This record gives sequence, structure tokens and C-alpha cells, in this order.
Amino acid sequence: MPFHASARRHFRQTPLAVLIGAALSSQSALAALDFAQAPPGTVEPYVAPNVIISIDDSGSMNFRLDKESATGATDNVTPTNGSWLSTDRRMNVLKYALKQVFNDTSLLPDGKIRLAWQVMHNNGDAPDAKNVDSDTMKTNSMRVLKGSHRDNFISFINSLRPNNGTPTHKMFKQADDYMRRELGINSPWASEPGVKDKPYLGCRRNYHIVMTDGRWNSYSDTYQTGNLDGASSTELPDGTKYGSATDQKDYTKLYRDETENTLADWAFKSWSDPLQPSGLTGQIFPPSEYDRAPATELIGGVNLPKYWNPAFDPANWPHMVTYTIGFSAMAYTWKTDFSDAKYNITRPTTMVPFGYDGDFPNLVNGTKTWPNMSNEDRRSLDLWHAALNGRGRFYAVERGEDLEKAFREIVKQINAQTEPDRGSTATSGSNASQNDVGIFTASYVPKEGWRGAVSAETFKSDDGSTEQAWEGKTTADKLDDPSFNVSNRLVLTWSDAIRSGSTKEIGGTSFEWDSLSEAQQTLLKATGADGGPSGTTGESDANRIAYLRGDRTLECPSTGCTADKPFRKRWSRQGSIVNSEVWYVGAPVSNYALDGYAAFTRTWAKREPMLYVGGNDGMLHGFTAKDGTERLAYVPRGVMRDLPKLTNPSFNDNHQYFVDGSPMTGDVFDGAWKTLLVGTLGAGGRGYFVLDVTNPGTTDGGASSFTKANASNLVVMDKTLPASTTPVKNDAINDLGHIFAKPVLDDANPQRTTQIVRLNNDRWAVVMGNGYNSANGRPVLLIQYLDGDKELLRIPAVATDSGNGLSAPRLVDISGDGKPDVVYAGDLKGNLWKFLINTEDSSSWGVASWEGKPAGTPLFIANRGIGHSANTNSSTRQSITAAPSVRVNDRTKTVTEGGVDKTLPVGGMMVAFGTGRNITKLDQAELQQQTLYSVLDNTRYVREMTGTAPNEKPTGRINVCTTTSGVCGELVKSSADLPRAVSQEQDELVQTTVPSTVAQTRGDGRQFWKVNATTINWAEKKGWFMDFPLTRERLLKPMQFYDGSNLLVVPSQIPAKGSRLDPSVESCEGGAVDKETQYVTFINIMDGQAPRVPIIDGPTGLARYSMPPGALTMITKDNRIHMRGRQPKPGGTGSDLVEEKMRRMPEMSLRPNWRQLK
Repeated sequence: MPFHASARRHFRQTPLAVLIGAALSSQSALAALDFAQAPPGTVEPYVAPNVIISIDDSGSMNFRLDKESATGATDNVTPTNGSWLSTDRRMNVLKYALKQVFNDTSLLPDGKIRLAWQVMHNNGDAPDAKNVDSDTMKTNSMRVLKGSHRDNFISFINSLRPNNGTPTHKMFKQADDYMRRELGINSPWASEPGVKDKPYLGCRRNYHIVMTDGRWNSYSDTYQTGNLDGASSTELPDGTKYGSATDQKDYTKLYRDETENTLADWAFKSWSDPLQPSGLTGQIFPPSEYDRAPATELIGGVNLPKYWNPAFDPANWPHMVTYTIGFSAMAYTWKTDFSDAKYNITRPTTMVPFGYDGDFPNLVNGTKTWPNMSNEDRRSLDLWHAALNGRGRFYAVERGEDLEKAFREIVKQINAQTEPDRGSTATSGSNASQNDVGIFTASYVPKEGWRGAVSAETFKSDDGSTEQAWEGKTTADKLDDPSFNVSNRLVLTWSDAIRSGSTKEIGGTSFEWDSLSEAQQTLLKATGADGGPSGTTGESDANRIAYLRGDRTLECPSTGCTADKPFRKRWSRQGSIVNSEVWYVGAPVSNYALDGYAAFTRTWAKREPMLYVGGNDGMLHGFTAKDGTERLAYVPRGVMRDLPKLTNPSFNDNHQYFVDGSPMTGDVFDGAWKTLLVGTLGAGGRGYFVLDVTNPGTTDGGASSFTKANASNLVVMDKTLPASTTPVKNDAINDLGHIFAKPVLDDANPQRTTQIVRLNNDRWAVVMGNGYNSANGRPVLLIQYLDGDKELLRIPAVATDSGNGLSAPRLVDISGDGKPDVVYAGDLKGNLWKFLINTEDSSSWGVASWEGKPAGTPLFIANRGIGHSANTNSSTRQSITAAPSVRVNDRTKTVTEGGVDKTLPVGGMMVAFGTGRNITKLDQAELQQQTLYSVLDNTRYVREMTGTAPNEKPTGRINVCTTTSGVCGELVKSSADLPRAVSQEQDELVQTTVPSTVAQTRGDGRQFWKVNATTINWAEKKGWFMDFPLTRERLLKPMQFYDGSNLLVVPSQIPAKGSRLDPSVESCEGGAVDKETQYVTFINIMDGQAPRVPIIDGPTGLARYSMPPGALTMITKDNRIHMRGRQPKPGGTGSDLVEEKMRRMPEMSLRPNWRQLK
């Protein structure tokens, strides 16, 4: 019988089934992509530092370690059980220590430093070793430490012989003079000394390591400097004043003395006086530890600015840092019975290196000061003073084995200070809960070992502003709390071991060594470049698993990794969260009118709200939304191969993605109602996994099913694979790629995805694009059944392809029965595909056909430059990575029939999508023009009926009109109205533009633009396009509809971009990161027009404005739409709310156009 519309009412334009009127009637029966593995960050090419080492070969180096004589000395050349005898000779200890350190290629691999050397007397006649200062290339001149140069240094060490006095000033002057040599091919500043001169890099760091076993006892007049560090007033190269007569006098007492021509004066000269006044390319900047240091530190009652704290080096001019080593009691003891107590200085309690206690604080505040160096009995103080003036450290070596430690620690400090900066802090995103009660922001901090966290903010009920939740703590704070018990942590995985007496895999199990298969255990044993640290006693199978689960007892100490503690030091158990977006799960939200669902909803009305997010610590995490406590972690099988890399100290400089995809959940029926989570890995691996997250517990104390014993039930399936494109015999695996897509949300319920759904064959499934870098390299629609045998149905868009893959799908329910009939999805080659899944028989599902086109033709091809572009020479395909948006076309067209103009509905579906991608290492800098399209799918549909007239009934399914006869004749008047693909070549689209001129800039810096559109003649055109106006701008996120209208909310981005410098080529051009910028455009999906009513406060026609990067939420409050973005705070500790309050759309008075359905 007929359906009748009720009396005139107000409707908002939302229900697809209602507006389908004009389109619905009745009927009787490439090469693999190189994915980025870290977010864009600061990239600084490595510049090897210049290191000059000056060695004491005076006669006292023949003495015993414990005495100032050689009487009773022993001639051991290696330590005994790791220790030297007190009777062993100093020179033998020195030779051994130097060879151990400078032959250690793990500490000093080839190319790590550039080295020059000299010795006081060269008693062993090593080539040229007496003086490093030369304008020609000598054996000991500055060169990269590798190959023959390393061999020559070892030969020099072997040649050392002790004799004569201790002219230490000579070592300082010669090193300083060498660094001040005129720039040239033989200069230590040359790009490759002796081979290539330019560029002379001003960012190259310079170090002088001076080792002596005693107090200096002679110097000539040529080594004089005057009292440089005791100057009353001098200006440093950066403009800072220094001296006793300046406003900095209270902070510089530590450095000043009253003695001329000291070693401290030479060290101060090498640090404070630019080694090269001009001619250098680039500039040096303070090490990152200086940037992170507090502005001041209270030392000896002085609030010492970090600039004057000797623990840091603030110099930004060409300078040399001095490290000193005193190798005997004569080098670290001094006169302490001066009549003036201010000269009686107590040494620090730690010696290798000297610490900052003892009388160090009193040297800072001036109650103690350096004595005159006129007598030898106090000259050992000059070594300490020189190291402080040179912003290095002083190492006082008493035991023989500590000499190697001193050299090793100095080299480690040099390595740390020259290591390139590895990134910046950013926020991966945020999302709001179903009731818009909270925002959960995920973050990462590269400079802190890629620490990650999720923070929470709640909305205040009175004014909609936010305040911190969880008592200001983050999920990382919870995981790192001292009370956190790693052994009780629920971490699950998938074991691919075969069950005894079965052909099936064990499946879900606890992430413990004994629970894994032999193949998985082998993967976890990997060391070296493919895994964790090698050759270490702490590296056992159980230890590595314990580390990955969160145990921190075997992490490297701050002084460096050891054999017993070999694992990467973490700032937090929580790894980085970069591209994975937080998914909120509370009470069931799908509102299905299906048997048992109402009871299911009642049962779980008090379900513990949970947050699920992927982390690059190898796990999906499940946290309670109440307080951020972790309840569940899951390690997908596909990341198992690369997990050992997380234990390697090199990971901090070589970040890699693991579980970087965004999870989603949905309610399905498989014998009983359940809530299932589907997770992906993004760049971390291929495929997907499914967990049962129905029961995390309830808010009224109901027991949780999240237990170790229930692992096999919690883990439903795991079809994840590592990043590999090698084909295997299993065809299904060959179509699984890296799935980057964010969940596609229901327009009416943003806490529900449309991808987990019941299909027309009454099976429950998750529908996904197959992603990128699959072995087959083709675009495939994946339908993974979540009920029954849970098989995988694959619908390839084309039989063969390469370098391609299907992106996020948009599922459309044409008939209004809650089951999708059509799927739209794009691919990397710009094809917009349409799949039909509208029948009970899944074997008939496939790619839609178009009139006059061969099978396997897409609805549209986004190909910049053809048909509509001013740049007609360009034919580059535009990748489609975000899900399309759809609306029934509600416009009319005028056609002429029999000489009479008639107004007819356009009908069909507008499919809007944008282009662009950001997944590979090169995508960030891609300059290709990207575009927003909205094209007409003019397909008409009719309902499938069952029975015979007059008792026909609709089946709930629809069929495509492919003929002009029969019931389709009511809708398809001519062959022109048959389903047709949209062609750019025929100029079937009109252009909408955004003027380059900003229409308005507000006081807060927000910019606004107008949008100019062209009227569409629907009798001739099939849609519109708009080129994104800014360089590198693209669409990477799904669009939304504004306030139930036809207005698209288009969140386009200019992605963050790191430097494209080659880090293997020395350069000072390091640098900066272009931060992400985001824009929101309001545009009508039908015709590309700007809103006809003002939405944004300002001049009429404003339709585009800038917003902070990250996720956007739209909150309805006080008859306004609040568009909210999150501005990340420094350090990954949350975000600031930024919002734009916009007007709501006016209600439209509509009379639904129902057709009689027979």
C-alpha cells in the first residue's frame, strides 16, 4: 500500500533514504613505496668534529703508578683481570688505554671524528709528532679517523718513549695556532684536509684532549698569553661581557685568576677568541643539552645563569673545547696550607671526572680563588682550571684502569655533543567522546627517546571550556608510576605455533617467551642492524621480552651501555603515538533494531569507557577513559620481526613505526552480540587484527574478561604481516598492504564507524581498502567477515596492477535497510572506484560498470592537467587516500523534449573527494597540485520486489537501472541517463576557485578567504573541482557535513616537512621543520558554492579559514557550532583549545518526495 507523507514539518537534510527520491523506484523481481618511518623533524647532517690529542711523554711517564719514581716498577703491558698493578709503568698504561679506545670501532666507527695528534718531545721519533701546527699535510695532521690514518695513530702510540720535562704550555699553543692557520686545503677546517678545501664549515666542533702525568715545569716566552681570563672587561663574540668590571662579574669568578700565562689562559683563549674570524660557512650552535638546561642553577649561593655554568658550552662562534687528564697524584694534588685560606682548595669527591662539589661552589661564589701559579706545588690546579675555562672536564686518574675510562668518557661526550638533533615535539591528534564530554590527545617527544602519552581534558558543562582530567596525569605517568607492576601487565599477542593434534594456530596468548612459536622466538633473537645490541651478557631471550613488556632493570645507565645493561634507555614505558588516533568506546552506540541488540545495550550500558590507540612501542594500548590506567596491550604478530630494534640504543636516532594505524570498533552478532576492535599497523606492517573488547569491566564493579586466561577469546584474529612485498603462495596474503586509513565515521554518530557493518548477505564484516605495498600491488576491496568462519572476501578493482592500493572506503546504504549497497573508494593512481555489493549473493559483487566503457573502469580519474588545468603539460595522477563523501543530488536540470523545456531532477549521487598523500619519505615535499572534486554518479536504482502483483513486497535490496525500458524507464529517459563515468577530457566539470588574496586577517592571526564558484548547467556538466590554492596543500582526512546540510567541511593540510638534506653529506644547513598548517573550507557538495548564509563572523562569502593542526571536532552548544582544534603544548603535555564559533544552518521546510513502492 502507499506510503503517505505527514503534514508539513521542518526537516534537516540528513537521511539518505528520504532524499533518494529522484534516484529510486520500484521493480518486480609500482615499485614498493618507501614509507616514512618517523614524523618530519629536524634533520642535521653529521659533521665530524676536529679532535686534537696532546700526549705527555716526559720522563715521569716511566714512573710507577703510585710513586714519583721508577724504583720497583713492573713492565706489564696489559692489565691483570681488568686492573693494573700499582707498580706498573704509566707509559704502558697509557699505550694500552689509547689503543683500547681509538681502536674501538663501535665507539669510534670510521668517519666519526677527525683526528690530529702531538707529543711533548717525540722521544720515539714518530713521523712529525712533535708539533701538530703545520701548513702542510703531515702524518699527524687533521684527517678523518679511518683506515691508514687510524693505523698511523696506533703506530704513533706504539712509538711513545718517556724522557725530559713537562712543557705543557707548548701543547696548548701549538693546538691553538694550528686551528688559527689560514684557511686552505691543508687547514684543519678544510672539507677533506689535503684533498678538498671548501666548504670550511663553521658548525664543525673542535676539541683538545690534553693528557699529562704531572705539573708543568717550563715554558718559553713564545708561549705567553697574558692574563686573559683575569681581564677586567672584555666582550665575547656574541656580545656578552666578561670580567671583573662588568655586570657579569658575580658570575665569572670561577674563571678568573691573577696569574698570567697559565694553561687556563690558553684554554680560555681557545674558547673565547674565535679561531677563524671569517671565511667559514655556517655557524655552530650550543649542544642540545644547553638548550634543555634550566636558565639558572643555585651553586654556592649564586643563582648562576647557564651561560656561565661550566657544565654547558654556550659558544656560537668557532672555538675549541678543552678536556684535561691528570695521570698521577702530581696532577691532582696541590698545596693546601696557604696562609690565605681563600687559596686552600678542596677537590671534589669524584675524580673521573672532577665533580661539582668540594670547593667548586666556593670558586663560583668567590670565597675561594685560584692561587698564583709561580710555584710548581699548586700547578696541578691549572689542569682543572683549564678544563673549566675550556668548557670541558678534568679527569684525575689515580688507578690505571681509570685512564682508559677517562679517554672513553671524553670521546662519548664528544660523540653526544656532535650527534645531530633528531626531531621536534608534535601531537598526533585528538578525538571527542560520543557525548562530547572529553578530548583525548596523543603525543610524542622525539628528544626524550620518543616518549609518548595520551592526556585527557573534559568539557565544562557551563561554558564548554576544557580542563585537565586524570589529575593532570597522562597514560605515560600511569605506566611509569613506581607502583606499576610489570609482571601483572596484561600484554597479549598471537602465537603462530600449531596446536597439538590440530592444523590451527594457537592464536591469542600472553606475550611471554614460552608462549611464542620457535619461528617467533628466532625473530626476537635478532641483533645488530636488524635487531638489538649484540655481544652482551645481558642480552638473553627472557630479558628482551621482559624489556618489551616494560621491565627497565637492564636499560643502559646514563654513563653508557654496558654488557650487563645493554638495552636502550627509555624516558617512558610508553612509546611514541604519532599517526594512530585515539578511539573511544563506551556503552553500545549502534542503535540496531535487531534481535537481541536492545538487551545487549542494556547489559553494557555501564561498560567501563575505554580508549584504544596504537603505539610505536609495538603495542595497541587499551586505557580506561576514567583515569588513563592501562587495561590491555596487544602485540600484533606482524611487528614481531622488528621488535628487537626497540631494545637497540640506536633506535632513538632511527625511529620506526610499529602499531601506527588507527583502531575502530563496532558491534556485531556472531552467535551473540559483541564489540570487536579492528586495528591496523600503518607504516609498521601490512594487514589487520581483530580483538574482542566487549567486556573491559563495568563502572559498577562488574568483572572484566581482560585476563591472561582469556587470551584465546580476546584475540579473534591476527592477519598482520611485516613490511615485505615478496609474493607467497597464499593469494589472500598477497593482497594485504599497509592500511593507513583513518576510520570512516557515521555522519550522524561520530563515535560509530560505517566500516563494521551487516551486509546484504546478512553477514557481519569489516570493509576496508587493502592499503599500499601489497605483494600484488593492486587496489582491492577487503571484506573480512567477523562471523561464522571469518573468511576474507577480496574484490579487486583490476586483475593486475603495480604500485597501487585501495584507500579508505565510503559505504552507502541506498535502500535504507541498514545494509550498504554501494562502496566508493579511491586509490594511489587517482582512480575513484565504485563497487556494488547490493545483492544477497556475494559472488555477484564487484566493480560497477559504465555505459560505453570496458569492464574495470573507474567512475573518475583524478589526473591533474587534463581537461581543466592551466598546466596542460601535466598528466600526473593525483592519489586519493581519504574516504569520499556522498549526498543525493537534489538539483534540477532543464532539458528539451519535443521542443518543450522541462525541469527534471538531476538525481544520482554526488561523490566528493580530495587528492594528496603523505605516506612516503618524499611526500612531505611533493609540489604537485592537489584538488577537491565533486562528481556526479548518475546511476538510478530500483527496489527489488518479490511476489506477484498485487501482492509484491520489497526485499530491501536495490538493482541498478541499465535500461531505458520497464520500470527503469520512469527514471532513465534516454541512453544519456544510463550510468556513465565522468570524464575530465570532455570538460564535464566546472571550476571553483579560492582567490590567492586573503579576504580578512583577524587580530589573533587567523586568516579568511572567499570562495568563487561557477554556476553548473546540469544538462551539460557532471560536477565541479577546486584546486587547493597553496603549495603542497592536500586532503588527507575525511570530510564531514556541516550541521546536517549539504556543506562539506574540508580539512585540507600542508603537512609538516623536514629538511631534504642528505645527512651523509657534511653541511651546516640543518635544520628546520616546516610545521603543519591546516585550513577549513565550507563548500556545497552539489555545486561548489560557498555558504549562502554567513557561517563565520565577518564579511559575507567567507568560506575558508586557517586552523591549528591536528584533529578537529564540531560541538553544538548554545545554538552555535564550535569548531575546535588542538594546539599542541611543548613537550607533549597536552594541548590548548582553539575554537571558532559559527552560526548554525537555518532549518529548511521540506516535504519528502515519497514514491509509491509496490
